[in-house]
This record gives sequence, structure tokens and C-alpha cells, in this order.
Amino acid sequence: MHRTLLRKISVCLAGLFITFAFTACKAETPYYVREYLNDLALKSGIGQGKDHEEDYEKLIQWEVIEEDDLLLLDKKTDYEFLSKTIARLIDKKGDPFTVLRSEGYISSKARLKEKVKRSDANRIIDKAVSYINKPDLETLFEYEYKDEIKDENEDLEVNDLFVKDGEYRIVTGRNEDQIESRIAETEEVFEKLDIETDYAVDFEEAEIIPYGEFYEDTSYINERYILLASKNHVFHSEGFRISYTLNPSGIDLHISKDEKGLNIYLDVSIHNVKPRLKWHSEKNDLKNCFFTLSFNTTQKFGVSSGKYRNYKLQFKDLDPSSFTSLLKSLIVPISDDVDAEIPICKIRVPIANLPMMFLEMDLKVKIYASGKTEIVLYNSHEIGFETKNGAIRYINENSHDINTILQASAKSVLGVNMGLSAGGMKLADLELDSGVKALVRSTLHLYDDEGQEKSVSSEITYSGLNELSDGNSDVQVCGDVSFHWLMDLLINTSGTQMNRLGFSRSYSILDEDDQIFGNMHHLENGHFVEKCTRKAKPSIAKMDEVRSDRIVLDSYAEVLHKDGSYQISVKSLPEGYTKKDLIYTSEDTGVAIVDQGLVSAVNPGSVKILVETSDGAYKAYVNILVSTQ
Repeated sequence: MHRTLLRKISVCLAGLFITFAFTACKAETPYYVREYLNDLALKSGIGQGKDHEEDYEKLIQWEVIEEDDLLLLDKKTDYEFLSKTIARLIDKKGDPFTVLRSEGYISSKARLKEKVKRSDANRIIDKAVSYINKPDLETLFEYEYKDEIKDENEDLEVNDLFVKDGEYRIVTGRNEDQIESRIAETEEVFEKLDIETDYAVDFEEAEIIPYGEFYEDTSYINERYILLASKNHVFHSEGFRISYTLNPSGIDLHISKDEKGLNIYLDVSIHNVKPRLKWHSEKNDLKNCFFTLSFNTTQKFGVSSGKYRNYKLQFKDLDPSSFTSLLKSLIVPISDDVDAEIPICKIRVPIANLPMMFLEMDLKVKIYASGKTEIVLYNSHEIGFETKNGAIRYINENSHDINTILQASAKSVLGVNMGLSAGGMKLADLELDSGVKALVRSTLHLYDDEGQEKSVSSEITYSGLNELSDGNSDVQVCGDVSFHWLMDLLINTSGTQMNRLGFSRSYSILDEDDQIFGNMHHLENGHFVEKCTRKAKPSIAKMDEVRSDRIVLDSYAEVLHKDGSYQISVKSLPEGYTKKDLIYTSEDTGVAIVDQGLVSAVNPGSVKILVETSDGAYKAYVNILVSTQ
């Protein structure tokens, strides 16, 4: 009996020890003040989150921490320290715990001495940053002039200020009866300037200034990309034809060029632009400034080429050896390269209820493709900055999505500069370059009569090799891909008052580390896979058997005439789904309707057709443009 009892006690103690050990292993890694401040600096935009003195100095300058707090860097973070720093960040006075409880960050004062988990701290930081990134603003424009503002018809002397064509100007000299002048700087005009604004831009009030000359007619427009605008909305720049349409929410641009057998097009939409500005300066001293811009963009970039089609029949039935020999002797690699930087236009929109204030925009695109490409990008941005005590923090919240048929190296970058000006004087601006870059290296897989494989790299593009090898079962093509996002932000370019005051910064937000399809770095049959599968001769799969990590469509952008139709073609689906699992939805049935993938055009306009699995786990979009003709 005693032995049985002792055995039970031993088993219980062993179980307790195992449970304790397992719990200890699961315990969260200690979260030190040093790590917490790194996360706080990075997420708030005050610093880079790199654990160096510069970030700590910025946090001190921003009054989030004090110098004595640096003595705690190697201590574990508790709720008391977190409460103190978060209350300072959101600029709330009073007892830190009371402040955070009233704002819903923390519920019990008993927790102040508890250690904070990283996940909980980051949740609270995210909430605080969201709060400071969206302050309450009203419409305000109050000012005091430094000197008298004279009429341009008065007898003006050197250094006199006057207004001409909506601009504040300062006299720099006289030449007989002619006055020489320049646009005045903000600090030369205003003794005090207070501005607050939070509004949505009405693009129907916009003035468009193109980088190029307007066309007199639209006879050049090809049938696939019918112009929706009037003839006065067509111009050319750097050899590209550019047309645009305006509506209250934004601008839609179509850029195209047919050259040497290549059809190049780029559609750009910028919509829902909302500036938010708070500016307070007095006696040449900028007390504080808050400036953000939120907007949505869509980029559709495509290049099609038929340069290799003339050679296709010569390659169709060749054995691998003859195929490569003819490839070397007959074809000098044909350059399908498209490489261009296209300045588009300047846009100037008056700001409602604020006299002599404008939102000024400057648009450009950079495109590159070495062969057949179709890329559709969706971006939602909120970018900006805030200054305090001579320090600056940047604001960036963005989301993005992509649909692509990638068969060549490619790059598509939209450059947008947006700034606010008062009386011709540029106060502040934001310059954002966003897009994608892909590098595709092609490889031929050659199979002998016994099915043995030999790999040969090629300088010819992936799309070109696909055309030449189509129908030849002894030759297969694949590609190695690096495909990543690009996003660079420049705050306050030269020429703005904020730049002259030293508040200019540049940030690389997304780069080659931000791969689009994760570990899918290999291309086969137009699909992204983790690694090459062609070491053995492949069997031809049926369409319904082709698998991918997403819904892959044959095309992501189509143009239809009114009453025209288009059948959406699905190339591959994720594992576990068939075409019967797909649901098709039109986002605007007034423009186009869809039934089982068949799109029918109703009225002129543009619309997105959603293709998603019945459980909502996977989605893709087809952009439909319904023309007026």
C-alpha cells in the first residue's frame, strides 16, 4: 500500500515537473525597455527602430522619454513605463494611468508593475499611433501680414510686396518702366500664419498642365483602348500618347505607344485624394506642422509582342539539338525592351474655403519590360509627417495588392509629388515613388528520346522562348524570378518652406526584401512555384489539374464596346478548389454585369469584376473599361 501511494506521488510530481517545464518553455521571451523603445520609435515614425543613440535623442526631443529613462534600457518593460511613454506620445496631460484608462489602453491600476508582453505592447503602440496620425482638424485660415501688401498698379519700390495672378510677389528691381519681381517666401509675407484643413479634393476644379502638346484630334486611338475623354484631353510626351478623364473623385490616365511590333499601354488612376494640414508659424518660427495625404492608385501596365511569331513554325517539330542550333544561328536575340521615364502632367486644384491655397501635383511614370508583361497594381496610401520641437516624424500607412501575368523582366513605378501652396509659395510637399520590379532569367529544358533532361540558359526572354517552343514536347521553358515591391518617400523637396527650415527626409519603405510571392521564385507555365520541377519530362496537365497559390486569370484588364461581352478565363486555382467554387461579382452593375464569368458591358465607364472562391479565401480582379463607341 505504501509503495502504491509513493508510486502515485512520484507520478504526480513527475507530471507537475513536466507541466512546469513545458510552461517555462512556452513563456514569452522577456521584453526589455530597449526593445520597447525601438518598436515605439519605428511604429510612430520618430526613429528607425535600430537601437542607436539617434533614435533615443529623437524620442527625447519629441518628449516621449527623458534622459533618465535611458538608464532603464536593460530592464524589463512594465505597464507603468509603457503608460508614461504612451501618455506623452499622444500628448495627454495628467496621471499616465488615468489617461490610458480613459482612452481604453489599460483597465486596472494593479497591472502597472506587471511586465508587458511584446504582443500587448505593440497592440497599444499601434492604437496610440493611429490616434496621433488622425488628429481632429477644422477649416481655419488666419494670418497677419508682415508688411503692407500693395496693388500691382501702384508705384512699387524694391522690396515692396504685391499680389499678381494669385501669387505674392516681391519687387527685386526696376528696369525703366518694367518691374522685376519674384515669388515671395512665406516668411517674407506673413508675421503669423495659422492653417487647418481636412477635405476631399474635387478634381473637376483641377487645372491640367501637360508635359507635352495637345493633339488636335483622336484619330490615332486604336480600337482596343478607346478614349473616353474629349479631344482637348489628349497630348503626347516622350513619344507616348496620353489621354485623361476627370471626375470629382480623381483622374484616370491612359498612356500608350505602338513601336516596332510592340504594343505598350499604361493606365493610371488616382482617386480619393484627401489632404490634412495643420500649420502654425509666427515671426519666422514654425511652431508645429502636421501634413498627410491619403489617396488610392491603380496602375495597369502591359506590353505585348509578336516578334518571335514569324519563327514559330520553324521550331515546332525540331529535336532539342536542332532547336538550340537554329536558335543560335537563325535568331540574334530580339530586343523587346521597353525602357522609358514619362513626365505626364502637373495638376493644380484650389482648396475649398481657403483663399489663394492650392493642392499641386506632379505625375510621372517609369516603365521597363523585356517582353510580354501584364501587371495590375492596387495601392492605398496615407503618407505625411509631423514636426515638434524641431524634430520630425514620418507617417506611412499603405496596403497593396497585385495581379500579374509575368513573362519577362519588368518595372512599373508611379511617381507622385503632392504639395500645398499659399499665394504661389509652396509650404510643404510629399514625393512618393511606388511600384514593382521583376527580374526573370530564362532556362530551356531539353529532353532526349529517353526523357533525360539537359538545362540551357538563354538570353532570349521567357515570353519569346514560350512562343518558339509552343507545341514542342521535347522543349520546356522556365524562369528564375526576383519580384518585389518598390516604395520610396521624400518629405519636403527643395523649394518648400519646410525644406528651407531643415525638415526634409527620405525613406525607403519597400525594397528587394519585400518579395511579392514569398518563396515562389520560379516560373513554369506562367505560374509561380517554389522550385523547378522539370528534371524529368513533364506530362501535360489538364486545366483543372493546374494548381497555384492564388487564382490566376488569363487577363486582368479588358476593354469592351457597349453591349459587348468577355468570358473570364481561369488558368489555375489553389489546391482544393475547382471552377465550380468560384463566384463572380460586378462592383458596378450599371457599367457591366457578370454571370458565371461572362461579362456583359452595359454603359460606358470602368468597373472591377471580383472573382473569388465561395469561402472568400482567395480573390482576383478583372478591370473592365467600357468605351463610348
